[in-house]
This record gives sequence, C-alpha cells and structure tokens, in this order.
Amino acid sequence: MKRILLPVITNLTLFIISIFLLGAFDVAYHYHLFHEVEFSDIMKDLSEMIFMAYLICVCSYFLRKIHLKVFFYVVLFIIYTFNCYLLYQFNSDIAPNIILLLFETNSKEVSGFFEKYFFTPGTYKTLFVVGVLLTLTIVGEYFNKRITKFASKTIPMCIISVVLLIGLIGSIGTIQRYWDLASSKRAYDSEIWIREKKYYHIMPMPNLLYSFAAIGLADEDLKYMIEATKNSLADVKPIEGDSLNIVLVIGESYNKYHSPLYGYPLDTNPYQCEEQEKGNLYAFTHVQAPFNMTSVVLKNMFCCNSVFEGERWHDAPFFPAIFKKAGYDVWLWDNQYQTNENEPWNFTLNSIIFNDEIKELSYTAINKDCYTYDNELVSDFEQKKKSEMGSHNLVMFHLYGQHMCASEQYPHEKKYLKYTFDDIPYKHAFLTDISRQEVVDYDNATRYNDEVIKHIMDMFSDTNTVLIYFSDHGEEVYDYRDYCGRTMLDEGTSSDPNIIKYQVEVPFIVWANDKWKQQHEAEWQTIGQAVDKAFTTDNICHLLFNLAGIQTKEYKPERDLFSPKFKPETEKHNVMMAL
Repeated sequence: MKRILLPVITNLTLFIISIFLLGAFDVAYHYHLFHEVEFSDIMKDLSEMIFMAYLICVCSYFLRKIHLKVFFYVVLFIIYTFNCYLLYQFNSDIAPNIILLLFETNSKEVSGFFEKYFFTPGTYKTLFVVGVLLTLTIVGEYFNKRITKFASKTIPMCIISVVLLIGLIGSIGTIQRYWDLASSKRAYDSEIWIREKKYYHIMPMPNLLYSFAAIGLADEDLKYMIEATKNSLADVKPIEGDSLNIVLVIGESYNKYHSPLYGYPLDTNPYQCEEQEKGNLYAFTHVQAPFNMTSVVLKNMFCCNSVFEGERWHDAPFFPAIFKKAGYDVWLWDNQYQTNENEPWNFTLNSIIFNDEIKELSYTAINKDCYTYDNELVSDFEQKKKSEMGSHNLVMFHLYGQHMCASEQYPHEKKYLKYTFDDIPYKHAFLTDISRQEVVDYDNATRYNDEVIKHIMDMFSDTNTVLIYFSDHGEEVYDYRDYCGRTMLDEGTSSDPNIIKYQVEVPFIVWANDKWKQQHEAEWQTIGQAVDKAFTTDNICHLLFNLAGIQTKEYKPERDLFSPKFKPETEKHNVMMAL
C-alpha cells in the first residue's frame, strides 16, 4: 500500500496543485454560480481529477532527470494557462476549432493578436491564477523533502488513502471513458463523449483530448461526403422552366405543441394561422426529426441519406451542391454558426457546412455576420442580397428560434412581451415562479418566431415562391413533468412516447404565395393531401428536388412527401438509427 501512496506522499504539493490544474477550482466555482447539477455529479468529476492527478504524480516520481521533469511541468502549465486565458478572456474553452486556428495562424496574425488582446483583464486574471499555482509548484519542489517529512508526521495515511480510493473507484469509469474516446469511429461518438461530461469547458485535459479526436474523425467523415457530393454532380441536368424561389427555413428547439397550428390555446402563431385560413399554408401533423440534437439533425438533413433506411450522412452527397450545379443560386444565412462556433458538439457540423470546398460547391453566398435576434438576420439578407438573386434560387435561413434560454431570443420590448404567468394554459403543481417564467419566455419567443417567418413570407410575396419551415428538433417546456430542455437519447429514452412527442416531433409547414399557386394548382392540392403522412426531415432533399424540377440520380420518389409514389414511414421510427 505504501508503494502505491509513495508518488503522492513524496510530492503532496504537486498532487494538490494537479487537481486544480485539471479544473477543480473552476468546476466548484461554476457549480457555486449556477447549481446546474447535483453534488454527486461534482464528486464524479472530482474522482476523475484525483485519478489523473495521481497519474501526474506517478510520472513526476519516475522522471528522475531534471530536464525531463521540467519539460513535463511546462507542458502541464501551458495547457492550463491556455485554458484559463480562453475562459477569462473569451468565456470559451479548448475546442477543436481553437486547435485548428492555432495550427493555421501565422506570425503576422500572432503579432496582431498580442497587440489587441495581451494587455486585458483576461490576461491579468490568467497570469495571477497560473502564477500562484506555478509559485506553489516551484516552492513545493524546492522544499519537497521538508513538506514530505511534515506531511508524513501530521497527515494520517488513512486520509490520503481514502482520497486516493475515491480516485481509484472513479478511475474504473474514467479509464473506460477515455478508452471509448480512443475507440471512436465516427465524429458523433466523440460528440456524445464530451456532452456526457457536464463540465467539459472547464476541464482542460478531457477537452484537449476530445478536440484532437474530433478533428481527426470529422476530417475522415468530410472526405467521404465531399467525394460522394462530387460523384453526384456528373448527371445533374441544367434547370429549365419559369423563375422559382424555394425558401427553406430551419428553426431551432420548436415545441410544436406550443403552436395553435397544433392545438395550443395561446395565439403564438397569429400570422401563420392567418395564412392557413387564407389557404396559403399547410401544417403537417406527423413529422419527426431523426434525432434531438442540432448537429446530428442537420448533417442528416443536408445530405441525401435516410436514417430510417440505415444510411450514413457522410456516404451521401450534400444536396445544396446539386441545386447549384443545376443552375440555382444558393444562399445560406445562418444565425448560429458564429454564436455557437466554440461549442464542441457544433464543431463537426460547422466543419461540414462551412468547409471551404463545400462552400465552393454549394453556395452562391453565405452571411458574414450573426445577430442577436433572427429578424435582424432576415433583414441582412433582404438589404444585401435580395437584389442579386437570379431567376432560380434556393434561399436557406437557419434561425436561432426558441433556443435555450428562450428569454434571450426575442426583444424585450412592450410589443413582444405578450404573455404573463396568468396566460400559461397548464397548471402543473410542480411549476415554480422560475419555471413559469421560462414557459412565458418560450411562448413569447414562439410568437416572435412567427413574426420572423412572416417577414420572410412578405419578402417573397411578389415572386414565384414556395416556403418550407421546420424545426431541427423539439424541446420540453414543463409540458408534462418538471423538466425543460432535451435529454440524451439512448435505447431507453428513445422509446419513451413523451420524449418523442415533445423532443423529436417538429412543426412542419409549407407556404406558397398566390403567384405560385395559380401556376401550380394541381401540385398545391397534392401537397395538401400529404399533411397527415408520416415523414422525417432527413428526407427533405427529395421533395425539394421535386419542387425545383431538378433531375438527379439522388432523387427517390418513394422518399418524397409530395410524390404519389411516396411510402410513408408507418413503422415505429427508431431515432437511434441517426447515431
């Protein structure tokens, strides 16, 4: 037993400091501020830190040569310094895109960065925290023998043994966890790995390892997808026919049961309901997302694969590239890329949608700025690009919608503060003032989202246009239990009908202006006949090809919701296929 304890006993200072280097202080501070998880979750994270701190002490113990030990310490402190600086200066973390940025940065950019960001409060905080820990490390090494002698006399070995035992018990799961990361075959595996760790952004080591794993896996997936895309373009024929605009609007975290289009008693969609009454809008009733996480949904949606058929997104072409090859101008205005670019689970999505080669193959133009509110994004396109549109256009808006926190997704002006506590239509006993406010904010954000969609409709009201809107996934908002948000889908949760209802089912609307309907009366009737058919949004490309008149081998009428040959997915939809 003493041999096991020896690396800690002989360098107790390093053991304690290593726990801080691994994120203990930041985790505790974050917990103090936000109280996001139970204390038991903190203990799980702490056990991982204890185990890793023990490994650091073991390495230090066996590194007898001073230059090797110094090198080891330098690496540790560089990682921690980097993590602290990102946290204090940018409220960010070590993420894959950050690592890539470091490798791509030249000396001129480094010089400019230091000129702008070095003499800042974030730098001073970083230097102070790292300086204290570094000083303690140096002092600990210098007086190591004295500290060891003092500790061995004053600190009972049983205390150190208990602390290490906690770490060793936790190490069973820790070793398995890191083995899972090393064994990951797909980018999604690494995304799930980091999401399972609630405090990923303030634990530098897991985040660093994830970043390198995600970069490698995403690169492999991307190569397959780009190859499939290029192969698909050979048979695409140039578009013929009258001018046409297809507008694809992708919402965010939209619980359709908070819309009167799907039975909600509050008037959160007045404009869409008005268009429905005029006969300009269909609301589809049985549409699901392939998953409840944006990054997975959009990868499957933008590629011509079917999750239901067991196909993988990276083996299929990127459908906007097919539109562009056919002669469409393709516009993508995304309000999430820049605001969420450092989120680890968004990395693999952003690396695909905004890959340089994909952008060249797929888009006429993309937005350069993101905005606080979605209406500002729509206005940006209207002012800068509407006049540049050609005769055939695919215009895609990716909104911020009702993303948590919903209170941040709409302007807090009098006209948008529509609902109060008294308006909440359900009176669950578990609702508190805090949760009631979350429901109110969600419904206000939903009503604002309706105005955004109206803005888009108005923009295209005088042109030959069809608009399709659906959300990436749903969101629970205290609908039946004391919970708001989404859960990680696994074999258990994916069979829960309530989770599927609120987190996987999505609103899906099709709108057409008078000009298009007059020219396509029969098609509009056919679309209306499909409102109750079962459909998943990963097959969206097929109905878009149909509407656009694009001839391509990728088009499959049996997956096209608007085709007479469509085969509804009547079997129980297994969202786990998206994994």
